[in-house]
Amino acid sequence: MTVDLPAQAVTAGAVPEVCARHGQPATRRRKTVFRSYTPKWTYVLLLFGVLPFAIVAAVLQKRVKAPTWPFCADCGRLRTRRLLIGVGLVVLAVVGVVALSALLAPNDSTAGPIVLVFVLLLIAGLGVASTAGSGPIASGHVSNDGSTVHVRRAHDRFAEQVAALQPGPGRQPHLAYPPYPQAGPPQYPPYPPAAPQYGPAPQYGPAPQAWPHQAQGDQQR
Repeated sequence: MTVDLPAQAVTAGAVPEVCARHGQPATRRRKTVFRSYTPKWTYVLLLFGVLPFAIVAAVLQKRVKAPTWPFCADCGRLRTRRLLIGVGLVVLAVVGVVALSALLAPNDSTAGPIVLVFVLLLIAGLGVASTAGSGPIASGHVSNDGSTVHVRRAHDRFAEQVAALQPGPGRQPHLAYPPYPQAGPPQYPPYPPAAPQYGPAPQYGPAPQAWPHQAQGDQQR
């Protein structure tokens, strides 16, 4: 099945805890860049050269960067296998061309078809090696408007966690603070605020009367 994730959620790292391909718990999280498909009409620019095609394709391509995309151990093994196959085909094509140039005569008629085979092997090796990236391993691509990441052939457990992360109809997203306005009358602090107490409170009003024995002592002196 194909699972859709909002691009903003992917960029923020709000992704499941299992890998998309195998549905197993993530053993590693990698920075992954998902890209949109190149528009088909841009391949016409190959008639004018590879450089114009590459420039236009890079400008029109949408990208979404996932800082922590989950991958399991099987994803790592699949990446290694694809990388080894791709590099192996490239090495085989290069070695074959070198050996062919040393063994066959320049005017041999069979050299052309054999060279074509090695060129096709080189292209196939580069194609297989390009699928060893994080984006192809996750089987994800970006929509044409750049707002959604489509994950193809997603595992059921991955789809279930995506559905749990996204708020559905009638379900409010989790908030870390109480909603506003709150029920009931608003609570305000007492006004004016109580002044801090430093030492004994000041005395107001008339001065206290002296005791009789204190007044007599003052007269004797």
